[in-house]
Amino acid sequence: MKMKRFWLLGAAFMLLAALPLSAQKEAAKLEKMPEYPGGFEALAKYMSATVKYPDAAVKEKAEGTIMVKFTVEADGSLSNFYTVNEGKPERPDFVLEAVRVAKGMPKWTPAQASGKAVKCEMVLPVKFKLGTP
Repeated sequence: MKMKRFWLLGAAFMLLAALPLSAQKEAAKLEKMPEYPGGFEALAKYMSATVKYPDAAVKEKAEGTIMVKFTVEADGSLSNFYTVNEGKPERPDFVLEAVRVAKGMPKWTPAQASGKAVKCEMVLPVKFKLGTP
């Protein structure tokens, strides 16, 4: 358990930013992008507390980034979770963990266009990278 905890605490294993996936012209129509409640720092805290580095990946010293695409609906709820790694091979344990973490996020503040809440597609990169022991 201590070894696992060390790996989790010592690992810099995620990129803590959600990136808009919508085409540039669609994003340009938005007055405000969706936001995790509490902003970037709260998202970083959620990710560090929630992401668990898969045991098999630790043993194999595997690293990678999983891009989880999802929709922030007009009411702030999240839906349509899947990965978009553009043909790069994905470790199933990384995929399962990244999607689990994304699905567990609370409602976001939705995007705004013309003064109204609108749905918007987002991508959350979840980076699995082992730290130096």
